[in-house]
Amino acid sequence: MPIACLSIPRFAVEVERRRRPELSARLILIGDAAVFDCSLGAESASVARGMRMSEAIGLCHRAAVLLSDIPYYKRQFDEVLDFLMELSPEVEAGGLGLAYLSLNGLPVAPVAFAEGLVASLHRRFGFMAAAGVACGKFPARVAAVVVRPGLTKVIPAGDEASFLAPLPVSHLPFGDALHWRLHLLGLETMADIARLPLGAFQQQFGPEGKRCWELASGLDLEPLVPRLTEETVVRRLQLPAPAVNIEAIYMAVERLIYAAYGDPVRGGRWVRKVIVRANMEIGGAWELPVAFREALSNPRDAWFAVKTAITRRPPDRPVEELAVELIGLSSESGKQASMFENKGKLWRQIEEMMRQLRAGQSAASVGKVVEVEPWSRIPERRTALADFEPSA
Repeated sequence: MPIACLSIPRFAVEVERRRRPELSARLILIGDAAVFDCSLGAESASVARGMRMSEAIGLCHRAAVLLSDIPYYKRQFDEVLDFLMELSPEVEAGGLGLAYLSLNGLPVAPVAFAEGLVASLHRRFGFMAAAGVACGKFPARVAAVVVRPGLTKVIPAGDEASFLAPLPVSHLPFGDALHWRLHLLGLETMADIARLPLGAFQQQFGPEGKRCWELASGLDLEPLVPRLTEETVVRRLQLPAPAVNIEAIYMAVERLIYAAYGDPVRGGRWVRKVIVRANMEIGGAWELPVAFREALSNPRDAWFAVKTAITRRPPDRPVEELAVELIGLSSESGKQASMFENKGKLWRQIEEMMRQLRAGQSAASVGKVVEVEPWSRIPERRTALADFEPSA
């Protein structure tokens, strides 16, 4: 089945450029103690993800340094995924800036679909993406990564192995330990792995060996896992001034919860989870998910649980904007009944069912487990199966 992979390189950087147009021509470093993402110019100066921020600043001392706002990046990418679901019935998120789309049943050629995908995404969001199409998620992802943003690459069915053969093994989605061992053995390209016998390679590399060999050979049967969407209710509040006082934050969040519960979209349904988000004064974000033990229909009960959670983990910097999202809307309360509730009634129903079975033309063979020698060391002697006899 053909699969398209959409790749938006340096997604966090592109999102920040959209949010802060004044940074459009600047080198950008995003992160805190370590680099979460960086612009192309910073990469050219040998900055890499995961590098210590102090070291990255030394390499790019003129770069704009921003705190990572991962919740905001995720929300922006969710908007991209919602858009992609208009183009394909099955979409899977592969991480920030990476998505897989099924082409199964679509009345369009793979080349036209890939080119239209890149163009429509740029028109809608302004992102410059690349797209790859192949039979399998891994070759499609590699095809999308090796081409420049704005371009596409389609791998004809059956050509996956020849396409991957000259590429470095760094494309394989495995940890540093396996890549270090591959380098130690002189296995630098996909072809170096694919030409080895599968049995010997798997014996050398263990459980990951088979998967590694298959991917290097262009074989990827991993199914596309469609993204599941659920209806939510979101309420936002821009504070007139950055809030430091916890009481002011309490008041704002309480107001948002009551407003969200009163939204017509909720329609009186129960809520299983609330996420409270905040944008900070000097950049960055704060996010607090609060899952309820049972679904709640009363905003007063929800506010009590959220307030307790905020008290335990309040924002650590002044707050400029707050948002509340209701998740898990359900028509049922979701309250779990006791396992032994109405036990006597249930037992009488079982006995009545057995009487009806025995009243039939053929005798029903039903048994029950009884203890015989519970102290025995031999499991077979501890219990036995006896015929079930309903009481008169």
